Amino acid sequence: MLFQPANTLKSRTFIGLLVAQFLAAFNDQAIHASAMFFAIHHKTLTQADAISLMPILFYAPWAIFCTLAGYMADRFSKRQALVFWKVAEVGITLVALTGFYLGSVHGSRIGPWLVLSAVFLMGMHSAFFVPAKYGAMPEILQPHLLSRANGLLESLSFLAVILGTVSGGVLYFRCQEREWIIGLVLLSLALVGAGASFLIERMPAANPTRPFPKNLFKPLFTNLKTMLSSRQLALAVLAIAFFTFVVAFMRGTMYMHGETRNPRWTEQHTSFVVGVVALGIGLGSPLAGLLSGGKVELGLVPLGAIGMISSLAIISVTLNSEGWLIGCLVGIGFFTGFYIVPMYTLLQHRAPKATKGDLLASSNFINVIGAIGASVLFKLLVSLASWTGVTQSVQPVEVMRGTLYNLEFESGHLALMDVLRPDGSHWITERDPGIRELESEGALVEEDDNPDQGTEVAVGHYELPRQGKEVVYFKVQPADYPFAPVANNEPLTRYLFWGAGTLTLLSVIALRRLLPDFFLRSLIWLRSLGRYRLQVVGTTNLPSFGPAVLVTNCPVFERALIVLSATDRYARFFMWRSQQPTMKPWVAWRMARNSGLVVVENGKADMSEIARRARKSLDRGDLVALPVTGDELANAQVQAILTELQVGRVLTLLPVYCNGPTRKIDSQASRAPVVRVVIGEALPPCNSVLDLRAAVEALSKNEDED
Repeated sequence: MLFQPANTLKSRTFIGLLVAQFLAAFNDQAIHASAMFFAIHHKTLTQADAISLMPILFYAPWAIFCTLAGYMADRFSKRQALVFWKVAEVGITLVALTGFYLGSVHGSRIGPWLVLSAVFLMGMHSAFFVPAKYGAMPEILQPHLLSRANGLLESLSFLAVILGTVSGGVLYFRCQEREWIIGLVLLSLALVGAGASFLIERMPAANPTRPFPKNLFKPLFTNLKTMLSSRQLALAVLAIAFFTFVVAFMRGTMYMHGETRNPRWTEQHTSFVVGVVALGIGLGSPLAGLLSGGKVELGLVPLGAIGMISSLAIISVTLNSEGWLIGCLVGIGFFTGFYIVPMYTLLQHRAPKATKGDLLASSNFINVIGAIGASVLFKLLVSLASWTGVTQSVQPVEVMRGTLYNLEFESGHLALMDVLRPDGSHWITERDPGIRELESEGALVEEDDNPDQGTEVAVGHYELPRQGKEVVYFKVQPADYPFAPVANNEPLTRYLFWGAGTLTLLSVIALRRLLPDFFLRSLIWLRSLGRYRLQVVGTTNLPSFGPAVLVTNCPVFERALIVLSATDRYARFFMWRSQQPTMKPWVAWRMARNSGLVVVENGKADMSEIARRARKSLDRGDLVALPVTGDELANAQVQAILTELQVGRVLTLLPVYCNGPTRKIDSQASRAPVVRVVIGEALPPCNSVLDLRAAVEALSKNEDED
């Protein structure tokens, strides 16, 4: 029996994919976080280098292997790719376990490097797993389930990402000097995930005859050209890449913010604060899938972006309040679902089936550029802030030298410092009256690069403003090292949050250029709440690429808005002014005029000019929508437009029927009425508007049958 897409989210294949993906994403981030702390603790990397290097280490394989990942996802069954890489994950976690064991038990310097190599290998795992995962979604589920399924998938994926990040920090904090326990936990989860992948049913390969690419770069450039030449694919790919950029940028900002707190946040505390984003994602992503109503609801994207921008702006103003910070991080997670779920659904739905895996892998390449670009930008901004004086530096002042006898701290606070002076006396924090300030709440000691017991050390003293008060810091380092200036990064974090909000705003402006009716779709969706529920039939009949003419039974603006929201492609609507009601939704009307709506004056308009504008839209590969109604004058003008458009081209004509909306709503009804949009199959060449009208009316039988 041939494999068929399921008509329910309870299918064995979808559940197996959810479990396998959740555990893969969890392990990705748990290794990422724990490896960073492990490398810093063992002095393999400095803190600054670790924050900048880790995203590059994880995302670089996405760029290196994108062509091979796309080839494998299309050439072979996606089930094979998913199972293979889940089994490979077991081997990767064994490498991490070995590194943790060698580093923590034997103190071997190769241990941290093995753990860092596991981060790279998990990045390679994701490079191959993600295209197969997203490419499989349209194969295992019916189109009307994709938005809801992506809401669940993204919710669990980002929940796993955040929980993995939190768990990586918590496990490291709890298992210091016994980090091999982290390796055992990751290995156990990898084994469970590998078992879950076997629940996925066998599905045919999308392109089993595809030859192996002789030039590994050519498919990448071809795919990038294909994606960027399509409004829908370019919109989805660039939006997802920007999201990856913001995630990487915000992660670095949050780590820096934790370092400027008083007391300095521990790995566990930082992980918990970052982890509250999971609460918002867990709510926002499934809700976005539910509110999409069985279609790609692009109107949610600007709303999500506005919510993210507002949350970032509030963080910037209330930065010193951890309560506000946590609330806004939940808000960012919630609105993230509105932003990202429609974009992933659009990419899956519109990518051609035979090359779906290839295009998704190439999308990962653009994501890598976004992630690495965020790391580079973060480092440049930190350097620029230092150069311009935003992060003013202070020079530690040496207070004494001697042999380090003991050094203990708790959560950044200095608990005990005992230094043996050259004269044989002990300089102990609890007894020496010269350093009583160490007993105050603000006294801290830097934990980075602390020397070992018995080392000749110099003790430096400096003060930094923290949350409105001066905080005393002591720096203990080998005696032969000069004291380096210490930067005060606290003011910079506020600017970085403002910067993230500004970048999000710029991204929305850029996306609006790709889809001029972006904000109009948001308004349409908001206006529909409580008035009607939209149901779309025949979305697969709408071509993913190329020009087409929609012939509709929607001469009035309200119905045209519904047809617009039912499609995920940009369409230029032509409306006849005489057919519009006196009372129109003026805000929507103005927004529609600004985003491409053309209003035709009966008997006054130049049909050649109207046809020229329609031809220009078709030449760009967009949709054109024309109403076919009983108005003789309007029908004659539509006929003239179609006749002129058919010169030198074969038009793709698609009938579209809409049954609403009704202005009167039954207040006693338990649910809002259903408005249906039916998109029919492409019509054969037709020269008669009456025939087109008959084809549209024939679609109303679907309504009658239901």
